[in-house]
Amino acid sequence: MQGPLCDKQWDVIHFFNHEHPSHLILHGSVRSGKTHVNNLLWISHVYDMPKPRKDLILTGYTIGSIERNVVKPLADIIGRNITLDQFGRFDMGYHKVNCFGTNTETAYKPMQGMTAYGWYGNEVSTHHANSITEAWQRCSGDGHVVLWDSNPDHPYHPVKINNIDHSGLRNETGRLLIHAVHFQLEDNETLSAEYIATIKRTTPQGMWYDRRIKGLWVAAEGAIYESFHRDKHMCKPFKIPDDWQRIRGIDFGTIHPFVMLWGAIDPDGRLYIYREYYRTNTLIKDHAEKIKALSGKEKYLWTISDHDAQERLEYEYLDISTKRANKTVKLGLDLVAQRMVDQIDGRPRVMIFDTCTELPRQIGVYRWLPYEEGKPYKEEPLKVDDDGPDVLRYMITEIDFSSAPQIKPGFRGYRPRPRR
Repeated sequence: MQGPLCDKQWDVIHFFNHEHPSHLILHGSVRSGKTHVNNLLWISHVYDMPKPRKDLILTGYTIGSIERNVVKPLADIIGRNITLDQFGRFDMGYHKVNCFGTNTETAYKPMQGMTAYGWYGNEVSTHHANSITEAWQRCSGDGHVVLWDSNPDHPYHPVKINNIDHSGLRNETGRLLIHAVHFQLEDNETLSAEYIATIKRTTPQGMWYDRRIKGLWVAAEGAIYESFHRDKHMCKPFKIPDDWQRIRGIDFGTIHPFVMLWGAIDPDGRLYIYREYYRTNTLIKDHAEKIKALSGKEKYLWTISDHDAQERLEYEYLDISTKRANKTVKLGLDLVAQRMVDQIDGRPRVMIFDTCTELPRQIGVYRWLPYEEGKPYKEEPLKVDDDGPDVLRYMITEIDFSSAPQIKPGFRGYRPRPRR
């Protein structure tokens, strides 16, 4: 359970108790204390409601994230175990809290038909718009309160445009309808200076840093991997020890380049890209012959690839077995960016042999798709010179967000991310 409240948290609680806004939004950097405040306000709201039993809504990206971010901390605060029933519900006081994941287009449907006397939206910027609309429509009970917390996203996000930007809005009677409060990392006074310094040092520069540390709603602009520097991320070739795990990644292409990267993982989990192969207008059998010649007798944990089923079958026939990549773009970009940041030993967790020329060149020009006025905002890479960075993203996602076999036990310091 979190310790004493910080000044920022007390300010929010005092303001809420004095002004009674119908919609409170706490937004800003990670680990800044937003959710703990909402947990306390939610407990107060639910336990202050009189009988008879009333329904309330608790939403998150998934039921798992709700249990982790809200239900477990609530249980710690009130001092009792909370277990969701088969319908995702639990009791608080006299009342029933109904939990809903919101990560799909149709996730809103189980909410239909209920009357809610309160809604707690956790990580609301991750909610599908249909679930937000439905939850608003359900909140028709007298005295209902809406509490949201959110980490920042892009500045054109509906949560910001439709809600946060209207902070201070009052109705004709003077009732405060929306109050938004911005949190920064340093607002959480329970965090040590050492921890804050570590978080800042290990957060990738650019959009990731502005959102996670400063708590700003900023667009993804310019270079994707601002932390990439040739003098830091490239090294002279060396003989790779026999006991290091080796991996490969492929992005299929005919007119666009066919790209293959070879990687090796050291005992600390650091990835070295030690070979690259770029070719256009080449037959599959010729690619296969070249790949086999370059690979020699090397053994690989896996070869991750793009999803084209026919090409995968043809390479399988030519004795190059592949597995489908996790192509979740934002996840993969984040994981690669995290590996480019200096770790506690002062070195990044991805390195490239300087005999590879195309991959570092492409990383250097790898940029976010620019925003065009009047068009929907898309946070994704510009599809130019992106073949090598795509393969690197497939490989690192497979290592750090793994459906792959685990790197063999005994590799000191290596901690793959748990499957989600």
